[in-house]
Amino acid sequence: MSKTALLPTVTAVRMVWAMSGKFSNDAPSQTMATYVEDVLKGIEEQAPQISSDERSYVTSAVATMKASLRSIDVISKGRDLNFKENEKLRSAYLESVKESLDFGNKAQDFLKSLPAMTIAGAGGVTVAQYFFKASTFELWGFGLILTGIGYFFNQYIVLWVRRKKQMLYVTQDYERGLYYEQYLDRVRLVLLALFLDLERIHKRVFRENYEADTTSVAVQSIIDDILSGVRSTFCPYAYKHMAEKKVTPELWTLCESGIRKAVENCPLWEGGQQSENRIDSL
Repeated sequence: MSKTALLPTVTAVRMVWAMSGKFSNDAPSQTMATYVEDVLKGIEEQAPQISSDERSYVTSAVATMKASLRSIDVISKGRDLNFKENEKLRSAYLESVKESLDFGNKAQDFLKSLPAMTIAGAGGVTVAQYFFKASTFELWGFGLILTGIGYFFNQYIVLWVRRKKQMLYVTQDYERGLYYEQYLDRVRLVLLALFLDLERIHKRVFRENYEADTTSVAVQSIIDDILSGVRSTFCPYAYKHMAEKKVTPELWTLCESGIRKAVENCPLWEGGQQSENRIDSL
């Protein structure tokens, strides 16, 4: 029995993953994708020179690889569309938050001008004079009180808006992370299917599998190894705590990085005994 000399199963799967870099806007990824495409063309040219079985296998394998690459292209476009729609949604929400800030500023200006505002049909009498029969001195005092109220009201609005904007960016970052994880999960399924298809083609041509172990656990382990370096590093409790609205902008770095030594000191950590250096407040 013989095996392919040019295109091992794992190598072919890795090549498809590398070639998917051409769907990215990242220049190094596109360069790598072009390089791998050239290598694959070279393999196609070499195959007929080795044997008819090699030519048959490589021809079928390359067609299957290109079909998988097409699937990843569709998945990538779906991911990009999700990113754009999420950005539009959050931008619209940010505008509503900014409008709240504008309202706070206008409310402050209104309160400051209220005592001296004249009432139509009252002969030029101000609000304070009309309702409270206030003297000039009392009018000034009334104005100062309303100015103070307006100031503190505006400060509250400013702080509220600032917090809303911070959480908006945290939420957007989190949601983009979810879309990215969805993208990788779908790519993983494509690569799993590709691996199994290549093994079936290899067995049909060479009458045996290329890989000695093609059990489900072994194949999934290989694919997970290929994608291991690009998975998100969220803390395992980030999903739960985001749903419970416990995550704050100050804690988000810990949630997103997922670094064990850091998240164990997070006040929201649920993974066991905290260290003595526990961070009670950030």
